[in-house]
Amino acid sequence: MARHGNSRHLNRLAASTYARVSKKTVKYLAKPASGRHALERSVALSVLIRDKLGLAANAREARKMIKAGQVRVNGTRVADDAYPVGLGDVIAMAQAKEAYSIGVGKNGDIKVEKAEPSEKGRTVKVVGKYLAKGSKTMLRLYDGSLAAGDAKTKVNDSAVVEGGKIKSILKFERGARCLVVKGAHASETGTIKEIKAGGATAVSAVKVEGQSGTFETPVENVMVIGE
Repeated sequence: MARHGNSRHLNRLAASTYARVSKKTVKYLAKPASGRHALERSVALSVLIRDKLGLAANAREARKMIKAGQVRVNGTRVADDAYPVGLGDVIAMAQAKEAYSIGVGKNGDIKVEKAEPSEKGRTVKVVGKYLAKGSKTMLRLYDGSLAAGDAKTKVNDSAVVEGGKIKSILKFERGARCLVVKGAHASETGTIKEIKAGGATAVSAVKVEGQSGTFETPVENVMVIGE
């Protein structure tokens, strides 16, 4: 019996377009491990190093760099070549003394931008919360991580994280600056003008005023990036 779910690779032709890599050079693409970003919204660290940054000629070279401890993700050294990276992550290369941040492209795909190695803090959307032992509020963040937070923080707010700790909260409210992370308006930024509650037949939505005009998109498509 085939065990496709346990495969470490994806067929490039069937893989999500999020990675935005050539589908005809070789047959397979390394599969990102589970546990952080969703499969369709992430790429394996080795794919990022080789295909997006061009720092390795092949998968073997990329794995060698990662296993040697030359790569840090959000300040933590990562040794797993399948480690999933996605929106909001910051990747630092030790030898090259360079850093890159993961953003979103016009088609909702991955966008890699140069960042300053000394930059601190990253903005991550809050996607869930719960009470832990001792009535401690824990926040589930977009990248799959958990962080202790304030009970006043709500789902859809954004957390500015530094060193694994939340430094500040950006509220999901009218007047806030937001980034559209997927959908027809992916990569656009704007100001939230109205928040519409969902119902039995409609999803919660926001009206955003951007440079190209005013548009409406589901709440899950936006992330607050400023006040």
